[in-house]
Amino acid sequence: MTEPVIRGAAYCLIHAPNLLVHYGTTPAMERRLNPESPYLARLPRHLRSFEEALAYPPNQTYLGRLRPDELARIPRPWYEHPVEGAEREARYGEMMPEDEFLALLKLVDAFDLVRLEAGFAAEMAERLAAHPLWAADAARLGTGVEQAELQRLLEEKAAPLYLGDRLVGVVRRAHEHDETLSSHVMLENLVTKASAVLGLRHLFARTGVKPEEVEYIIECSEEACGDMNQRGGGNFAKAIGEMAGCVNATGSDTRSFCAGPTHALIEAAALIRAGVFRHVVVLAGGTPAKLGLNSRDHVAKGLPVLEDVIGAFAVHLSADDHTSPRVRLDVVGRHKIGSGSSPQAVMEALVTEPLERAGLKLSDVDRYGVEMQNPELTEPAGAGDVPQANYKMIAALAVKRGEIGRAELPAFVAAHGMPGFAPTQGHIPSGVPVIGHVRDAIMAGEIRRAMVIGKGSLFLGRMTNLFDGVSVLLERNPGPQPEEAADAPGGAPAEAGAPAPKPVRPAVGITLHGSELGEEEVLRAAEQARRQWPDIEVVLIGRPPRETPVRWVEAGDGCLADEHRTMERMLAAGELAAAVTLHYAFPIGVATVGRVITPARGREMLIATTTGTAAADRVEAMVRAAIGGIAVARALGLTDPTVGILNVDGARQAERVLEALRTGGYPFRWAASGRADGGALMRGNDVLTGEPDVLVTDSLTGNLLMKLISAQSTGGSYEATGYGYGPGVGPEQRQIVHIISRASGAPVIAGAIRYAADMARGNLPQVVAQEYARAREAGLDRLLAERRGAGGGQIRPQAGPDAVAGPQAGAEAGGTVAAPDGPAAAPPEKVATAEIPGVDILDLEEAVACLWRRGIYAKSGMGCTGPVVLVADEDLEAARTALKEAGFLG
Repeated sequence: MTEPVIRGAAYCLIHAPNLLVHYGTTPAMERRLNPESPYLARLPRHLRSFEEALAYPPNQTYLGRLRPDELARIPRPWYEHPVEGAEREARYGEMMPEDEFLALLKLVDAFDLVRLEAGFAAEMAERLAAHPLWAADAARLGTGVEQAELQRLLEEKAAPLYLGDRLVGVVRRAHEHDETLSSHVMLENLVTKASAVLGLRHLFARTGVKPEEVEYIIECSEEACGDMNQRGGGNFAKAIGEMAGCVNATGSDTRSFCAGPTHALIEAAALIRAGVFRHVVVLAGGTPAKLGLNSRDHVAKGLPVLEDVIGAFAVHLSADDHTSPRVRLDVVGRHKIGSGSSPQAVMEALVTEPLERAGLKLSDVDRYGVEMQNPELTEPAGAGDVPQANYKMIAALAVKRGEIGRAELPAFVAAHGMPGFAPTQGHIPSGVPVIGHVRDAIMAGEIRRAMVIGKGSLFLGRMTNLFDGVSVLLERNPGPQPEEAADAPGGAPAEAGAPAPKPVRPAVGITLHGSELGEEEVLRAAEQARRQWPDIEVVLIGRPPRETPVRWVEAGDGCLADEHRTMERMLAAGELAAAVTLHYAFPIGVATVGRVITPARGREMLIATTTGTAAADRVEAMVRAAIGGIAVARALGLTDPTVGILNVDGARQAERVLEALRTGGYPFRWAASGRADGGALMRGNDVLTGEPDVLVTDSLTGNLLMKLISAQSTGGSYEATGYGYGPGVGPEQRQIVHIISRASGAPVIAGAIRYAADMARGNLPQVVAQEYARAREAGLDRLLAERRGAGGGQIRPQAGPDAVAGPQAGAEAGGTVAAPDGPAAAPPEKVATAEIPGVDILDLEEAVACLWRRGIYAKSGMGCTGPVVLVADEDLEAARTALKEAGFLG
């Protein structure tokens, strides 16, 4: 029997102002009852453009560009504070413009009900041909029909599809007399299907799960498909899976108004726990009916109509991978028929009772995912801030139970809640929007537990006055347990002699430019890796200098900066599992773990670290390097790696901290020096023999060792052996970016591609998060804080008149840092790729804060040549001038 886990989630939005005007329930009802309504006359002037909806902070939070805590720091009204540089693709999915989505209705239509105007069909075929998830389908749009044919179909009661005043298509009725198959119902169902297919395809693109691996799909929207004899017969699930290539899946539809998605999560987890299926997807699309639901109040108050997007989501659950958050089926809350319908009774049934059974307090749950409606959508209509109301009720229960004092109620809400950020699409905001964010936080070791709560108003169906609701707890994965050691990865017992399941074939990108050895050397390495390891898909980033069998992608003007931007986009979109590059600036907190073949005995050894800066303080950096090196070793399959510390400055202090971690429960083994006196401190001969699995040192020394070992047979100008300087490792590093040097030859570059693929197969970011979670449980944060408090940490000198106490590494836009004359607030975030070298590492964060105070967005980073300040290209000269004036640059 295996534990179910959350392997990944995807979220998408569709901007649909024209569907809102024509098919949103509020304007449609008003049009029937009062066609001359002032509200209808004013409505078009309050609609937003795609760009305005895209930059709206709650939408960017739903898509994963912003975290909920970042949204909470943005002043309201949020529509007056757009996110600068917002792009349609984000961490969890995309926002699709309405014209492309109307074309999707045609692509998912299995009965030729959708007819598109010929010119519009041609336009959309060209657009979708450039979409990474729809390029293969674009030709199926066909040639379309003329306007005269559309007008004829309107006379036959087809539902029109408009873009402004332009009629671009229609949805025909599926039966002449069956109202269940009317054009309006078919339009709503096709919207639900198309939006869910979009979410499912993004799930596959972002998580690496293959469509053919999915065995069961549970669709949990609030629509129904059927005919006059069975109005809700179904099956949306299989119709959606068909359009995403899930050839081995079956499925069914689950309904319970807004509570449906949480019911579906529990059902999916139970199917996995019982061993019926190993891979299950829970998903739902949205409907045009709720578009503009509160638009009458938005228009009356002079606000933009904010309910102009359709939401979709898809969540992948699987048998335990010993890394992803577990679904605790022993901590399921349910609103029973006899529970009562008061807010207190509902929350006690959904929250208090299941936690009591598990011996947990309300404060033991780090985050609660409730009804996550964006308050800017509901407050103008008098519905208040729905998430805050839920959080206050949970906090009130904590007061009632004596867990907190009444005065602590606001602090409990702030600590355990989140601002609402989801569209008011019924089932869409109900608990599930938080899964992506809390999964990331659990994987990063930031939180341990989260509860997903779904509630539904059953009285709307006029069958009962009862309320509904269920909840389920998500929890950090403890890793393999002794009783699970005999289980296969899928959860079923492994048969004797059975081969291990083959991992997914990872796509690894390699940037073309920047090498001192020329583009041909990089191309030769890519071709070598392709020949040598057919289980890796090698992708060249940049136009090659000659014909090559290696797949390649265009990257702007062909410079390394453009290749980095293309690489980052492809990693974020899930088109690459990992990438290999050089001259890449990691933020402070990220350093690379190299992999070499030691010359004395030919043993492989990891060097932690070789570039970057794990922390500004030397000893803390070495402690974090050890954790990063252990994570890489475990991702490579070394379950019990040995660790040694090179005998450099700070080694003894780092050893003391690591030994305290080990005795506190963080699992690793010390290596023993080959010298007579032994011990965990490594000498030169231990490096040559590869005595430890993981050699811990500072980055500058590690960089030197990499060059000496990799180029020891060539005189130094050509690195000929090993696997490169390794992947960037840190608790906040979500992508696998692997570093080589300008002197890395084709054998090393090919080895780096192999190493990067190994890290993708080993789920390096997840393993790093798990290792940091274990280290924190063993006292990492306390030990480092004690070191700093004892004077062992970094001391930051004042660097000039604008010097301030700098932001922490990785500080997000929207935060603040303390300054002598008041806090320095972060300017709006920009894409920061222009590097400013020359700032001392001890002054780096103060330099960033100096630029913040002058209104220039900046962040710290570590380039190949040392610490850098990163700013947007257009701010480069102004930033340099400011730093010179403040004394940070000579």
